[in-house]
Amino acid sequence: MPQAETLTCMVSPNPADAELAVEVLAAHGIGARCFSGLRELAFALDERTGCIILVEEALVAEDLAALAEAFGRLPAWCDTPLIVVSRDVATVGSVVAAAFPSSGNVTLLDRPLNPHTLVSAVQVALRAAARQREVGELIAQRESAVRLRDEFLAMLAHELRNPLAPMRNAVYLLRKLKSEDPMLYTSTDILDRQVSHIVRMVDDLMDVARLERGKVVLQKQRIDLNRAVAAAVETSMPGAQARGHRVTVRYGAEALPVDADPVRVEQIVCNLVNNAAKFSPSPSEIRVQTGIERGEALVAVEDEGVGFAESERERLFDPFLQVNPTLDRSAGGLGMGLTIVKRLAELHGGSVQATSEGSGQGARFVVRLPVAEGRAQAEPAAVSEQAPRRRRRIVVVEDNIDIRESLRMVLTMWGHEVAMASDGAAGLDLVLSARPDIALIDVGLPTMNGYEVARSIRKVIPNGGIRLIAVTGYGQPSDRELARGAGFDGHLLKPIAPETLQALLGA
Repeated sequence: MPQAETLTCMVSPNPADAELAVEVLAAHGIGARCFSGLRELAFALDERTGCIILVEEALVAEDLAALAEAFGRLPAWCDTPLIVVSRDVATVGSVVAAAFPSSGNVTLLDRPLNPHTLVSAVQVALRAAARQREVGELIAQRESAVRLRDEFLAMLAHELRNPLAPMRNAVYLLRKLKSEDPMLYTSTDILDRQVSHIVRMVDDLMDVARLERGKVVLQKQRIDLNRAVAAAVETSMPGAQARGHRVTVRYGAEALPVDADPVRVEQIVCNLVNNAAKFSPSPSEIRVQTGIERGEALVAVEDEGVGFAESERERLFDPFLQVNPTLDRSAGGLGMGLTIVKRLAELHGGSVQATSEGSGQGARFVVRLPVAEGRAQAEPAAVSEQAPRRRRRIVVVEDNIDIRESLRMVLTMWGHEVAMASDGAAGLDLVLSARPDIALIDVGLPTMNGYEVARSIRKVIPNGGIRLIAVTGYGQPSDRELARGAGFDGHLLKPIAPETLQALLGA
């Protein structure tokens, strides 16, 4: 960046000395501005400042804090060069180091000062500042690219979740048909597995993006790691068995109390078991083990699969990595499962390690979490999967005809009375006239979006008069906050698992 776009700041209580220095710098094409004191400079300081020249008379103790505070307001990449002119550089250098401990670009010049020495020091400082601004621009470009990526992923997830919603509803309805046709059962199982597979990939995409930006907030509580592992294995078992594998679990202690997010711990174990199933020949055994080692709770997942070479070990947890990728893509997935495992383990204050004897020799992944003192919290009572006892009056506001119709069929099967609308304005009128028990409202509606519909309803029907549930393909924490702020009582992410919806309606 050309020096003309930067500014050198000269701070001296002596106007004559300051003007002389400005003239010397101007003769060499360097623009400079005079300041009578540090407080005046602190008000004008920003990232465009190329360097600061301070004479020792300007280092007034009560003003140093003001300049230090101004430095703290600058971007993290900005370390404004300081040139300090003094007759006692050792003493003044100590004062400057104490006042600005985070400043790493300080030059001390002895008096009397040769003008050429000053010019040379300023030129060096300006070049350093220019390089910092280049770094700042690169950081800004990267942050912009990451923001655009996250916006794209959120939109992609939304667009994928919309068609998945009626597909999941249709699979559920097919399972409820009273048919003895084995082809129907087989076809339904295939559809169910593939829909679940796509949902997992969409969830993984969003999780990786949020973990990279530190947007995942853990809902920690005292849990028994053994129970979390048991639940994760039960979830992963059908997929592993479908590939012909046998999953065995061995618990190394009666209870393993840890302070953790139970949903995220189950996700860690599920990802490890699913990874083992995908990269193991069929049939084979997948061994899951828990225990305590060196004061840490651990869960280990070991398989008899493809393994990996030592040279690949450090890269296993990189996002989108495919070890030994082949054109047939038989293992499937996007290569994000292990990345999520590592990030979630570290977020819990733990770690994950991978070992293998080599290619074709299987692999062992060990997650370690800090052991908590005390007992785990009692598990909540399981939610019954039976249909709700009470018949509900429900309004569905959804512009996608397949989602709307399949959801109506599911709700009607459960014995509810259902009314529907296909846009926001019509949905608002329907809710206000019908006064249902529950309204399931899509967020991305034509004429009025779901937030506007909810706010309009709440102006007429306050909280408690009707339950408003946002149904959406946007699942970021900020989306949940928006829904809560608009007056929604709940937030469901598409595609909704029928069991989840059934439990919600029965609450």
